[in-house]
Amino acid sequence: MERAIFTTLRELIVLLAGEMAGALRPFHLTPEQFDTLLLLDTDSGWRMGDLSGRLLLDNSKMTRIVDHLAAQGWAERRPDPEDRRAQQVFLTAAGKAQRELAQVAHLAALQASLSGLAAAERAQLLDLLAGWRANLNDS
Repeated sequence: MERAIFTTLRELIVLLAGEMAGALRPFHLTPEQFDTLLLLDTDSGWRMGDLSGRLLLDNSKMTRIVDHLAAQGWAERRPDPEDRRAQQVFLTAAGKAQRELAQVAHLAALQASLSGLAAAERAQLLDLLAGWRANLNDS
């Protein structure tokens, strides 16, 4: 039973990743770049190391993501006022606009992926996943 759960979950992750990547492609964003825009919109002035830690990405991948976002004008780096060696990353107005557009498509794709489940089934799924996550957090 555990193996079937793991296999199904892994397959779902792969399928969802493909769906989300497809939804974001017209906005010239990868899922990781989109996640970065979402995170930058929650707070201003993220250090690179904090971004990579929060998104569970290695530092070199995070640097490439921020390089892309900065090249598009969606993010900018500024010196960290508390640490001259560090830089902070900020979302630009253009980045916020791009995030808002992409988020509509992302949400539509997510809703479509859940369309085969009734509202009660979605609620049950959320409860089951929350319980599993809590179990992992406790271990």
